[in-house]
Order: sequence, then C-alpha cells, then structure tokens
Amino acid sequence: MDRQQIGVKLTMDSLALPFKTDGFENRLILQKAIYLAQAAGVNLGYYYHWYLYGPYCPALTRDAYTIANELDQDMDESYGWTLDRESQSRLKRLQNLINKGEREKMARRLELLASVHFLIDRRQVSTVDISCIAATLERFNKDFSEKDVERALGELKTHGLLQV
Repeated sequence: MDRQQIGVKLTMDSLALPFKTDGFENRLILQKAIYLAQAAGVNLGYYYHWYLYGPYCPALTRDAYTIANELDQDMDESYGWTLDRESQSRLKRLQNLINKGEREKMARRLELLASVHFLIDRRQVSTVDISCIAATLERFNKDFSEKDVERALGELKTHGLLQV
C-alpha cells in the first residue's frame, strides 16, 4: 500500500466501516464515505466527478481493490500508521452521520448525502432551493424526494459539511 491507500484504510477504520469491495453496496459505501470524509476536511487527494450513483472517483476504486487484495493476503500495511489528530477528530464527528442502519439503507443514504453535497459544492444547485436540488437529482435518474433532500441538507449542515 502506498501512503494514499493507507490513508483510505485508516479513514474507513476511523469511520468504523469494514473495508469491503465485494458487492455493489460495499463499493458504494466506500466511495461515498471517502467523499464525505474529504468534504469534512480529511485530505486524501481524490478527485470526484458525477457518475450514475453520484460522486465517483475511478482512482479510489483502483486503490480500494489494491487495498482489499493486500488485506485478503493478510498484508495490512496500515498497521502502525495513524491519521493526524485533526483528521481523527473530523472523522469522529462524521461517524454519526455515516453509520446509520443496515448496509442497503446506509448505501442509499450515503448516495443521497454525497450527491446533494456534490451538487452544492460544484455550484450545480443552490443550498436553499430544495425543489431545484430534487429536480436535478431526478434529471440524473435519482429517486429522492424533496423530503429526502430536506433531511439530507439538515444532516449535512448539522455535521458541518455545509455552511448554514
């Protein structure tokens, strides 16, 4: 593992999420958790663009498979490394946002949170126009309601990922 990959592994550990790449939901959770960690200020160096299920980073996917392969071979090179205190603190605050419910519901929720944040961060929509955000998500074939968007905005603001 290189340092960036070690950072990803430590971030997932700090979020109390198992590092899994098997199955679509696990990969979606990993992508969105790392996206939200970076949005919270944990600098891992990944660049995201919009894809079918919201923000996506191909480089992270490649790194995730490398990490998973090494972990499958009992080679955890993250052992002995730690994230800086500020990153640890930010991730601890993020745990309550990310770790809610069973995997399937968590994956959908994280897709919504990361998608709403991405659209706002990239100035595709305004933070105050819930119906515009929901309509934009619908244009991207997402089936999130205005109520879902409203809840997501509240959670993102509560956890410091959006300015009030």
